[in-house]
Amino acid sequence: MAMLVYVWSRRSPGVRVNFFGLLTFQAPFLPWALMGFSLLLGNSILVDLLGIAVGHIYYFLEDVFPNQPGGKRLLLTPSFLKLLLDAPEEDPNYLPLPEEQPRPHQPHPQQ
Repeated sequence: MAMLVYVWSRRSPGVRVNFFGLLTFQAPFLPWALMGFSLLLGNSILVDLLGIAVGHIYYFLEDVFPNQPGGKRLLLTPSFLKLLLDAPEEDPNYLPLPEEQPRPHQPHPQQ
C-alpha cells in the first residue's frame, strides 16, 4: 500500500491532504506522514520504508527516466499479458445481427 501511496503522491504534487483533521500538507508528504503515524503507534516502519523505496524506484523508471534526454521506458508490459488482456481490434466489416442493432424510437400508443 505504501508503494501505491508514494506513486500517487508523486504524480499529484499539488493536491492538499488533510491528515485526520489535524494536519494539512501537500500530497508528496503523505507517505512520510503515514510512516510517522505508524511509528507513533509503535508499529515497525520497515514495511513503510520498503514501500517508499519500491515506489520511488517505480516512479523514477516510469515517470522520470523516460523523459530525460536519451531515456526510455524500461518497464514494459509483457507481450503475453497484452495479448491476454487487451481488447481485440474491431473488425470494420462486422455487421451486427438484426437483434443486436439499435431500434428506432417508437412512441407509446395513446390510450
